[in-house]
Amino acid sequence: MKFTPTHIRQRMRKRLRNRDDQLLHEQGWYDPSARSSLDAVFIGGCGRSGTTLFKELLNRHSRCACGPETSMYGLPFQTGNIAAPWDMEMSHLEQIVSQSKNLIEFADHFAQEFLASEQKVRWIEKTPNNVRAIDRILTWYPNGKFIHVVRDGRDVVCSLRHHPRHRVIGGKIVPFECNNPVERSASRWLEDVMVGLAMKDHPRCLEVRYEDLVTSPEQVVERVCDFIGEPFEPGMLDWNTKTNQRSGQNLNNERAASAISNKSVGRWKTNLSRQEGDAFVDIAGELLIALGYVTDHSWIDELNGEGIVDE
Repeated sequence: MKFTPTHIRQRMRKRLRNRDDQLLHEQGWYDPSARSSLDAVFIGGCGRSGTTLFKELLNRHSRCACGPETSMYGLPFQTGNIAAPWDMEMSHLEQIVSQSKNLIEFADHFAQEFLASEQKVRWIEKTPNNVRAIDRILTWYPNGKFIHVVRDGRDVVCSLRHHPRHRVIGGKIVPFECNNPVERSASRWLEDVMVGLAMKDHPRCLEVRYEDLVTSPEQVVERVCDFIGEPFEPGMLDWNTKTNQRSGQNLNNERAASAISNKSVGRWKTNLSRQEGDAFVDIAGELLIALGYVTDHSWIDELNGEGIVDE
């Protein structure tokens, strides 16, 4: 693989994150014995699987509040990942950190402060990479629930090609350019989905398919409300229902607060080239079958695209 400046920067950031993560572990920040009494709901899944759309539906509930992503659990903890998207002062977040023994104490304080500002009672935390910490989250939050959002991997790689368009770097939201090859995106989909599937039968986990959500939203949202123990409210499906919007509320997916649409389902048919389809099969083709999206690899014969275009 030819490494571009973007790939090199990504590798450098990964090394720095790994180093930061090791230091946090050594300091006991991720104390495995920590417990929270919050009945929080966590949303995770591979990026571009519809997690932002889904959390906006829950955010319209009169009792539930979901702000921007925090990246508290699936990545090394950094107050810089929270401050800019949440329109919060770094000094305030650092003060909460100084008063907390570990991540869970910090998260409890953070969530309770957020809920008070929203005048709601149930914290919904949506960050796609939550799925990479699903086992720890379920342990830390014995009253919590986890929702794993799954989408057809072929459509995911199409959407991941030029995402994210923005990142939080140095405590600021800045434009970001990327051109992810199918191989990289397929590997990410494979790894993230398989982590979530490992907990599929856990009584506090629920799998939601993106395709079901955009074609039968009311049925899916009613099932989710039953799972988390909240009454279904028709306003959850009304995109005109107003919610507070912070700077990073729907970072990289501004349309998530708009009316639900299924127009992106099956985009792979025109966005993937035959070569890209072959590359996907080599990496994640069997998972696509295991999830029931296809029964074999003959779908490649349907491809007539010239390559992935932007979404």
